[in-house]
Amino acid sequence: MKHFFYLHWQSASNAFTRILRQPFGSLLNLVMLSVALALPLSLYLCVNSLQDWVGRLSATPQITLFMEMSAEDADLAAVNSTLRKHPRIKGYRFVSRQQALKDMENRNGLSGLADGLESNPLPDAFIVTPATIEPHELEMLQKELSGLPMVETAQFDASWAKRLYGMVDLARKLTVFLATILGIALILITHNTIRMQILARRDEIEVAKLIGATDSFIRRPFLYHAFWQGVLAALIAWGLTCWLVAMANPAITEFAMLYNERVNLISLNAPEVLAVIGLAAFLAMFGARLATGHHLRQLEPR
Repeated sequence: MKHFFYLHWQSASNAFTRILRQPFGSLLNLVMLSVALALPLSLYLCVNSLQDWVGRLSATPQITLFMEMSAEDADLAAVNSTLRKHPRIKGYRFVSRQQALKDMENRNGLSGLADGLESNPLPDAFIVTPATIEPHELEMLQKELSGLPMVETAQFDASWAKRLYGMVDLARKLTVFLATILGIALILITHNTIRMQILARRDEIEVAKLIGATDSFIRRPFLYHAFWQGVLAALIAWGLTCWLVAMANPAITEFAMLYNERVNLISLNAPEVLAVIGLAAFLAMFGARLATGHHLRQLEPR
């Protein structure tokens, strides 16, 4: 068992040393791999930051329930009880007729407006904040709430909600698509790199086969070479995303302040960094496994 781990440790250290001995060629490959990783990572950060901003957005789609003018305290209590227990409602607040009229006076500078009216024309209202921004669920919730007792109208900005949800959903799909395409590119780049190494060491491999070396023994250093390439490329890609966050956040923050909003890019956390490193190493080793499996079958000793 000790010999088994020693062989793997030796292959891993030799593969890492080989990368250091060829700094220029290794750097070019690492740059290509890190760019392939950094692009979907950057889009992922943007989507995550957008979702975080949407979660804090003061203009989150709200459903306003306008009560009938004849609604009594018992009707208001019934609606209040239903909203408090509803699982798809994040929060709500009650705006009385008197408060609504007072707010309108303050907002429009119409002090004394109530004195010129025979009666208050505004209804009581409940302003409901849903727990989701998905348009279909919002429409279902609107229909459900409009059927509550003495609710005259339940309205919300459906088009705004659909645009917001569509933007987040499109960005999420683009992230998955880009990650898939560039993940395949990472496999192909690694496959080509290992293929060139195998061809360059053809004679060495044939001699090793002549003296009885197994395919797994010959394959091992190439797999570890791909492993280190994947790990180093992931670390460089992480550094690029950190640089993006550091460079972009001041400008984004300054722009958002013009609209009294607080928006910034969120860096990768520790589990996400480990996941990226693991995925990059796996894809690189997968590409190396394909290359070695294909070429070792063709390289028979002469």
